[in-house]
Amino acid sequence: MKMKTILVVLLAVALAVTGVWFWHTGQVRDRVAASLPALPDLSTAPAALRERVLLADAHARSRFGAARGFRELSRVYHANGFLEEATRCYEGLEKLEPKEPRWPHLHATILAGYGEIDPALALWKQVHALAPGYLPAQLRSGDSLLKANRPQEAAAAYETALKLEPDNPYALLGLARLDLEAGRWEQARPRLELVVRRTNYTLGYDLIVSLYERLGLTQRATEIRAMAKASGAYRDADDPWFDSLIEDCFEPYRLSLAAGAIGRNGDQATARRLLERAVEVAPDDVSVRFQLGTLLIAQGDRKGAVWHLRRCTELAPDFSDGWANLSALQAVLGDAADAARTLAEGLRQCPQSPGLHLQYARNLQQAGRIPEAIAEFQTSIRFRPNEPDAYLELANLYFRLGRNAEGLAEMERVLLTEPAHPQALGILALHAIMSGNEEEAQRRVTAARNQPRVPPEQMQELVSAFRKQFGRAP
Repeated sequence: MKMKTILVVLLAVALAVTGVWFWHTGQVRDRVAASLPALPDLSTAPAALRERVLLADAHARSRFGAARGFRELSRVYHANGFLEEATRCYEGLEKLEPKEPRWPHLHATILAGYGEIDPALALWKQVHALAPGYLPAQLRSGDSLLKANRPQEAAAAYETALKLEPDNPYALLGLARLDLEAGRWEQARPRLELVVRRTNYTLGYDLIVSLYERLGLTQRATEIRAMAKASGAYRDADDPWFDSLIEDCFEPYRLSLAAGAIGRNGDQATARRLLERAVEVAPDDVSVRFQLGTLLIAQGDRKGAVWHLRRCTELAPDFSDGWANLSALQAVLGDAADAARTLAEGLRQCPQSPGLHLQYARNLQQAGRIPEAIAEFQTSIRFRPNEPDAYLELANLYFRLGRNAEGLAEMERVLLTEPAHPQALGILALHAIMSGNEEEAQRRVTAARNQPRVPPEQMQELVSAFRKQFGRAP
């Protein structure tokens, strides 16, 4: 009897718990259904993206797993540029899961991108309360406050970021901008110097040049400006919650941009994975396939690179870079005959390609067919007169032939295309020294000294030659 009573009680409890669970899941489903955006126009979207959106939408509308499907749908929309739909999802998720800081943070990034600063800041205020240690939210708040011309609040946000990560370059850069706007030059200087030192001039480059010029440090400003081509590309601060959206991206262009940034920062494995997804989604997209092919060359996967580069030439015969890179890779692999055939076909398909004519000129020079090589160098220059490579190689060929006047003339043309080209600066400086023209030699050596990409050993040779020729240091 007692056992039967216990079983009845347990059954009643189980039914009650089950009822509550069913009621709760029904409540969640109803809340999600009320917040779901209408499906966007997916008629031109890649098939994989259409399938992913429709599947996530179906999950979000189901009785069981509606919340999980809703989260998935928000990420897919945001990652693939459906920002109105993503915003609607985040508004619903903020109500459904009010203690989760990711939703207001991701929502705020969209609003800030639209220029809706105050609503974005209100959301980041929620993020700071829920996740006070999340540095990217502090940095984004500071940047938005800076744009909104609220300097005291922006400074407070950056100072908070520095408490989370001392010497964070993005926070220091924000404070330096505030200093510059307020005319506090000397206060901005150490901050900017630390920023450029820690980021190899990928942050703060333009600001520190302007600051040095204001402070009268013109030589230092000139030296840094000459480093522009040597510095890396700018990148945003890491934001794991936002950056992870790329895992749900199926739009080839976005994948390509993300892969490029990630690859430049050293994570080539992730860059390759994203590009392979882009190629899978859009197999006829030449740009992403070419990007993958060149990445595979850098990774040493030459067989894979040949496949993708050859496919580029099939998909777009008028895309000269596909032919050029395929021919160069075949030459590296020792397939001289294939490399020559590829280059010849590339020139037939793209007769005005400066890169292909430059490559053909190099081949002719290596084969000892010098007059033809010179003609091809000149053809490459004619089609692309604003790049230094063909001028430089033609100049060096003239020097080897003993045609120094023609070589020097080509070196002068190099400087017209790139005024601080290190090799041209060094060669022209040495010629001026050897010619005994002290005024010109001084000018050339000074230009070389102000170019950090001139190797130190070459600079020492120039100084030594100048002293030997003119009896004093330049």
